Amino acid sequence: MPRNRNKTYAENRISRIRHYGIDVKDYERMLFEQDGVCAICKEPPSKRALDIDHNHKTGKVRGLLCSNHNRALGLFSDDIVLLLRATEYLVKSNG
Repeated sequence: MPRNRNKTYAENRISRIRHYGIDVKDYERMLFEQDGVCAICKEPPSKRALDIDHNHKTGKVRGLLCSNHNRALGLFSDDIVLLLRATEYLVKSNG
């Protein structure tokens, strides 16, 4: 989503949150429920806020992820079979 350079950081953040059909209170509730960490690696965000992860087919928000893990799921096209194959590959190669 292109950012409007005339908006403040807070305005951009609110726009990004609303883009997914939630509001700031929803985001803050999710952040609280996840103890302020990425749902996958359980690490707190470093420099930027956690990304809003969503199902690309339904648009439904699933949770908050660090940018690396949000991108990783996107690169796997949310394909569970591919993710399982990647897991098998890692298990086999670390044996």
